[in-house]
Amino acid sequence: MQSRTSVGVVGLWTLALAVACGGSDGHDEPDATAGPDAGAAADAAPAPDATPEPTVTCEDDIPAATDGICDATAGTTGAVVVRGTVLAPDTVYERGAVLIDADGAIACVGCDCATNPAWDGATVIDCAGAAISPALINPHDHMTFSENPPVDHGTTRYDHRHDWRGSLPAPQNPHGTGATSTGNRWVELRQVFAGTTAMAGSGQADGMVRNLDRAGAHGLPMTAVKFDTFPLGDADEQFHANCQWNYHETEASVATYPAYLPHVAEGIDDYAAEEFRCESRSTGGARDFVEDNVSHIHAIGLTAADYYRMARDGAEIIWSVRSNIDLYGITAQVTVFDRFGGTIALGTDWSLSGSIHMGRELACADAFNREHLDGYFTDRELWQMATINAARATATDAWLGSLEVGKLADIAVFDGGQRQHRAVIEATAADVALVLRSGEALYGEPDVLAALGESCDPVDVCGRPRAVCAQREFGTSYSALASQADAVYPAFFCGTPAGEPSCAPTRPGEFDGVTGQDADGDGIGDADDNCPRVFNPIRPIDGGVQPDADGDGIGDPCDDTPLPADLDGDGVDNDADNCPFDANADQADADGDERGDACDPCPDAANPSGPCPPPAATIADIQTGAVDPGRPVRVVDVVVTGVGANSISVQDPNPAGGPAYSGVLVFTGGAPGVEVGDVVTVEGTVEEYFGDTEIGSATVIASGAQMSIAPAPVAIADAASEAYEGVLVTITDIESVDAPWDCSADGSGCTDPNLWQVNGPGASVVVYDRFYQDADWAAHVGATPVTGVMMYRWNRRRIMPRTAADFGP
Repeated sequence: MQSRTSVGVVGLWTLALAVACGGSDGHDEPDATAGPDAGAAADAAPAPDATPEPTVTCEDDIPAATDGICDATAGTTGAVVVRGTVLAPDTVYERGAVLIDADGAIACVGCDCATNPAWDGATVIDCAGAAISPALINPHDHMTFSENPPVDHGTTRYDHRHDWRGSLPAPQNPHGTGATSTGNRWVELRQVFAGTTAMAGSGQADGMVRNLDRAGAHGLPMTAVKFDTFPLGDADEQFHANCQWNYHETEASVATYPAYLPHVAEGIDDYAAEEFRCESRSTGGARDFVEDNVSHIHAIGLTAADYYRMARDGAEIIWSVRSNIDLYGITAQVTVFDRFGGTIALGTDWSLSGSIHMGRELACADAFNREHLDGYFTDRELWQMATINAARATATDAWLGSLEVGKLADIAVFDGGQRQHRAVIEATAADVALVLRSGEALYGEPDVLAALGESCDPVDVCGRPRAVCAQREFGTSYSALASQADAVYPAFFCGTPAGEPSCAPTRPGEFDGVTGQDADGDGIGDADDNCPRVFNPIRPIDGGVQPDADGDGIGDPCDDTPLPADLDGDGVDNDADNCPFDANADQADADGDERGDACDPCPDAANPSGPCPPPAATIADIQTGAVDPGRPVRVVDVVVTGVGANSISVQDPNPAGGPAYSGVLVFTGGAPGVEVGDVVTVEGTVEEYFGDTEIGSATVIASGAQMSIAPAPVAIADAASEAYEGVLVTITDIESVDAPWDCSADGSGCTDPNLWQVNGPGASVVVYDRFYQDADWAAHVGATPVTGVMMYRWNRRRIMPRTAADFGP
């Protein structure tokens, strides 16, 4: 099938207008005539290229919908085709298609999908006038509060989040905050009505949206991302000087998360600035959380050098622009971060001061961009903030965030496809025509859902018929949920949501919107403004002047090169400097990891990205107390002796003192990905988990080698001792069996099933199926002798057999 390529009508008109008017290419260029140093502005580097992505018009016509936005023809297989204006990563396909296979993955994107074998017999959904987009992703919400309407605090603005905490009402959901509560379910329905299928919301409902920060609640082959509201442990609002905070995480523990989402610098004062300083380096009590798996939520009270540090190390920003402006009147300097190559994602924050869903957050970012950033971001870049950038921020971009072959078919369809990305940015409640999660319908036009085999709950959305699959997902109908929650704050609005906070920045006595003499509304007249077209107010952290890090007269938010070429003055330019913030003219790098010795907390141990490697230790060091709990460790060349759903046991194959103290349990938090006999390296933190010594928050790295560990034959009294915790043993002197065993005798809260107990001279041990891999556990109850890995649980020593071979002689 042939196609033809063009820039697109919108793109050509934009380019023509730019040429005719001498305008920018989509990102703002510094004003060459205004400000205190017009000469410097004239020499500024060109703004980033924002050339429109190509539009490809496919040959096949798509019939207009006979009713509504889409028509559908039911197929005979589980495959689905969605046709319309396809918003692919680098191309817009007019009259294009997305083919979804029977497993819910994307099999084809573009013009030629009809040649794919999966096309035959597929259900075809034709949306001729609509945009086919990846579903939106919300990486920042506090959903246990977001059932509520916005809080009206008038014109009061704050300098830090601790200024409003306790003074503004922040009620939790009136109808509950648990996974089965009406409150949380209502919040997720709001997200779906706007085209969102995934979120990190510091909570969850029991269906509908992928809850990325909840283990097992997202349907993706990854562990949960870590959402951290108070990473410094300052929920008590107490400031700690010299970075002596009650940190929730260590550098090592942060490195174990697929994504870490801490709230940082939520404010514009010195407290906010100190938060980032204490989370961006490894010296003076600080901990460096600026890594490529970290997405900083808010990041308002920062300097250009701070944003450069973040971008250089691959950290991202989650931008909650509406909430920032409502509470502080000021938001992150996103143009600065973008110029350094940083990735920006949008997030709603919560309904109390932010947006009720990602559609409204996109609308806010768009308005702020047009009215206060001089249109710096293109439509496509704004759309990316709610799709692929949000996926990157949550480490889900291997599966979500873009329409690419092999990714999951999380898709949203928006009316107005001729507007391409603006169809998503400007979408109203009535414009969302279909929402799919892995190809399965969550919401959409009833006839389309019927063609997909779904009969879901009817909803009238601004006069247009829709259906939402609440009964299927929650076991409760939409009408039942609405009967409770709609009166609190509706799931959707046909216009601007009632009481929605404004995206026009104001601070009493400082600035109050755009005027004829203040084009960007930052309170500084154009004649005196070092960024007259880009919002650049003076913040409490700025020392009474607009930020201009390189002193060239062009303010940081509109300066294409906002930093001095050599920040630390050591004669080496920033981009070539292996310690750009610490003077080191010699560029010494003893471990060759491209981090100079002057700024490397472990100059003799390579750590090109991430924290320093934990110090090496033996299992005996851990089990005998030579390594204190809470300390990071690295155990090398140990052998896996048992595997469970979220943990393993490992053992030293060559222990200096024999089998005693040679084994330890390792908590991985998710599927370990290794097998018994694998030789591995384990990195993690030593923990005492209710009396059981473990390596927690662990990363397990397989070497590729295999080795067999023979069980140590021991008397039951030895097996029940501390010395054999974590060790693979065979108990040789069992005299009797108690089957079954009720472990409430060991602890009143214990309800573990399928237990039995073996008894011998002076001791007894509980037999536990945590590591058992076969399906015949019941057939072996009472069999002796017993082989397995020892552990401690509910005040008792337990042995964990692994297969049927661990029972009997």
